[in-house]
Amino acid sequence: MKRFLIALLLLSLLASACYRNGAAGKTSPVPPTATHSALHPPAKNTIAPPQATATSTRSAPPAFPPLPDAEYGQTDALRYVRIPMDANCANLTATPTVVGDWLVFPAHTRRECGADAGPHARELFGYNTTDGKLYSLYQGASGEAPLHYDAASGRLYWTVVFGGNLLILDAQTLQVRHKVGGGATSDSAGVVLDDLFYFGTVNGPDPACQQPINPDCGALFAVDASGNVVHKRNTDNGFRAWIGTSVTTDGTYLYWGSAAQTVGEKSGDESEYLYGCSVAKTDRDLNILASFDPGDPACFKLPFEGANEDSVSGEVVPDGNGLWVQYVRPNDAPDAAGAFQSFLYRLDNDLNEVCRLPFDFEPQTQSAGFYAAPTVDAAGRAYVPATVPDGSGGRFGVLLQVTPDCQPVMLEALPGVSAYASPTLADDRAVLFATDGRLQIIDLQAGTQQAYDLASRARVLSSPVIHDGVVYVLQEDGTLNIITDSGLSGYGQAIWPRYRHDNAASGRLDAFPAANPASGTVPASTPATAERPGPAAAFIAVHLEVPPTAGAVARRWASLENLVALADRYQVKLTLQFSWPWAKYVYENGLLDTVHAWEAEGHEIALHHHGPTHKFFDGYTNAPDAVRTDGWYATKFGYLGDMDALMAFMSPLSQRGITSAGMSDEESDWPAGVLYFATDSGDAPSKDDLLSRPVETTHNGFPVVEIYNAGFEIAHLGPAAVNLDDVKAALQSAAADEYLGLVLNDESFQQDFSLMEPLFQLLQDAGLPVETVSSLLEGQ
Repeated sequence: MKRFLIALLLLSLLASACYRNGAAGKTSPVPPTATHSALHPPAKNTIAPPQATATSTRSAPPAFPPLPDAEYGQTDALRYVRIPMDANCANLTATPTVVGDWLVFPAHTRRECGADAGPHARELFGYNTTDGKLYSLYQGASGEAPLHYDAASGRLYWTVVFGGNLLILDAQTLQVRHKVGGGATSDSAGVVLDDLFYFGTVNGPDPACQQPINPDCGALFAVDASGNVVHKRNTDNGFRAWIGTSVTTDGTYLYWGSAAQTVGEKSGDESEYLYGCSVAKTDRDLNILASFDPGDPACFKLPFEGANEDSVSGEVVPDGNGLWVQYVRPNDAPDAAGAFQSFLYRLDNDLNEVCRLPFDFEPQTQSAGFYAAPTVDAAGRAYVPATVPDGSGGRFGVLLQVTPDCQPVMLEALPGVSAYASPTLADDRAVLFATDGRLQIIDLQAGTQQAYDLASRARVLSSPVIHDGVVYVLQEDGTLNIITDSGLSGYGQAIWPRYRHDNAASGRLDAFPAANPASGTVPASTPATAERPGPAAAFIAVHLEVPPTAGAVARRWASLENLVALADRYQVKLTLQFSWPWAKYVYENGLLDTVHAWEAEGHEIALHHHGPTHKFFDGYTNAPDAVRTDGWYATKFGYLGDMDALMAFMSPLSQRGITSAGMSDEESDWPAGVLYFATDSGDAPSKDDLLSRPVETTHNGFPVVEIYNAGFEIAHLGPAAVNLDDVKAALQSAAADEYLGLVLNDESFQQDFSLMEPLFQLLQDAGLPVETVSSLLEGQ
């Protein structure tokens, strides 16, 4: 029934310029496209790169040489910087990775250009968002895949096609720590799991792999931080397939997509299954648990010259309930009508096929890009790019929205272009669709579009990136487009919003900003429904208190690390409220990268403040006249400054900005820029605050949204503290619009850590999402 579905959808889209499909089953008018026109090539205004303003508080770029011959320019709609490369040789494919103030991406050129590819053919570039300049970070290597930034360890992993196999860089200095040989090069990205880096290698027909047979071609590797091989699966133990598809993980298992399983003189013989042109699921030791091989066994070779085998495109995308897999070419011979088709597959978590969606195929029109894959919104719908023939020798670049049962809705079809980049999802309402020389931002809620002509005609093979509200689009010829007026802020709550999932290119479902955890770690929580009663969600505020003694923070730090690790296991997102002595300990002990990594994983960095009416006064207040001098305080800080001074001291803790707090003396001390308050509803803690609804109010002249919370197993609260039975009762009695709020403090989770896991287990079993204060209250 679906054989001609895509063709029919395409015809229906082209039949009218006034209507597009919106939500599934509905059509909605779309106003005329708002086009930011810039003729190709654009009328260039060659300009110097923008300079940082005198008031900028961002860090200065490290001492790397600016690219001396980079071309800076602007059109009416965007700024751009272009690497001077031969357009016939340049083949930049890697989606930029965000590392602090850097957008980092490698050079890559077409193989046929060889040594004549130009001076920038083997180089790592960094666009610095602070000063708007392009820098040369490393020379002597090139790559096709995004670099993987592991904030927790401060490492940057770069799989390379020339210059080694894997380079491990220091993320702070961007200097190479380790250079790994590995026996074969790698053209796909890897993932970090349990502090091991997992990646695969190429398996080309060239002598380096086949004459004699190199068992490490088409192999799977896990290496430690020093590049030592910890696990390996290769030809010697039954696996040989080109890993041109970037590996992904749900936090427990790894998913590998593959291409050719060439084996020396046996090339073309598919009688022995070595996992070629397939999907494989492995555990962390690289044991193969399941595989998916549609159509012809192993690789299907199409009857034409050139690249003619089926292979998995981009990456295998997990969404917690299953996986999305798109193939570049057909998996089998033509159907009875003689028509080739390629497919998008929906699999369950054990790699069993759930459904499929066909695309028409012609040899000159590759269906999917090697670096493209579906992306997935918060509702579990996939956004799928494809390039389909138009029946007359041309092509269309199309974008589909596909439900988990493979029902498609056509969102866009552009004549004469290829759609070889993953779409990017933004703000839970928009999708960014990049094709040859063009970016379209489709607002799914409003039914409108913005179209940007990019700064060159070149194809786009990498996913659009959103960072600090700016959209970046890298083109194949080395042109980086910078769009500041899109009105978009980030990726929202999409499950898999862009290629490699996030700006760190983690490839991990359980990394921020995923909306749902992976099946196999903990079950995905769901909002309150008729099947699951309220509360709507929960939050857990962690009070990192003003310490009674100088050594208290040091004694409790390890317990905090253990708490965060336990929360990660249960997909609990904590609101970590730091008092300034805890921040000071972080700064003085080199722990800032650790805190930033927690934040990157979805935990919130918030403020904890004790004003002058609190027994454990922290020394900061806007009301110095209220500071007591009678020796009443249990701390010895005295007056240290106003709240602006406190917020300036706390600012480096958070890379996103501190937007929520738990504090006393809010009428005098509430700080500017903080929006949300997790607190008590009255003058003292109470069990009654376990369930509440948001309340809009004002403190110190600033609008604030409050939400209430009760202390969990905090001994000094006495009868006001709640226990596990109280939480169970609240889960049963809550209304669907109420939130469950809990407080932990450093003393309680250090002394009674054994009580933490039963709490997380209870919330998991109830299917209750545990989010941060700011994420719950945004938009309230």
